This record gives sequence, structure tokens and C-alpha cells, in this order.
Amino acid sequence: MSKLEHLLSRLRQVKGRNGSFTACCPAHEDSSPSLAVRETPDGRILVHCFGGCSVEEVLGAAGMEIGDLFPETRENRGRVKPRFFATDLLRIIHREALIVALVASDIHQGRSVSPADQERLLVARNRILEALDHAG
Repeated sequence: MSKLEHLLSRLRQVKGRNGSFTACCPAHEDSSPSLAVRETPDGRILVHCFGGCSVEEVLGAAGMEIGDLFPETRENRGRVKPRFFATDLLRIIHREALIVALVASDIHQGRSVSPADQERLLVARNRILEALDHAG
């Protein structure tokens, strides 16, 4: 899986092709896509949230790092990726725990969980586990 595909797999409502995409921003409540993602000819990935989120906030919410936006080169091959700050990890876990809590509340109240909500719950689970993996 390419770095672009990896990023896109962590986003919702992805649309686009040929290296240019839109999606819902994972760093804020986004009901319609406000995130632009584009891959440059040299393999860099550009990310812009029209809602005002920083690249760091977007990537943190997606469980990724700045280095994930750049192609691997001879110079950076084999380097250890930088670790997240604890505050970034807590922010990711907090946001994803809210998703889990909302779905748990629906289940507790006897509401059925839609396939889309089930899929989002799985994404939340995976992001929490990845954040915990980065923490230790």
C-alpha cells in the first residue's frame, strides 16, 4: 500500500482520482468533505483542511506523522520515525473514544447500529490501538 493509499484508507467520504482527492477531515466534526489531499509528481503528499485544521492536527487524528507525507529516499531509509507527543496521542484517543461512547450509547438504548457506524467504530478501535502502540 502506498503512503497516499494509507492516508486515504484512514479518511471518510473520499472522492477523487489521479492523485487529487477530497475527504472529511478527521481532526474536526466534518459532515461534508473539507479536506484536500494531493500527491505531487515527486511523491510528496499535500494536505489542506479548508476548515482551518493544521496538517499536524489532521495527521494526528488519522494516526499518522509528517514523515508519512514524504517519499522514502536513500537518506531517510531505515530511520526511526519520530514519536508523537503525549498530548497528540491523548487527543486522538479522546476523539476516538467519543465515537465508541456514542455507538455504545446507541446499543444501550436498543438502537440498531448502521453498517456505516459499525465501520466507523472499527476505525476508532484501530486508531486507539495505534495511538497506544505509539505511546509505548
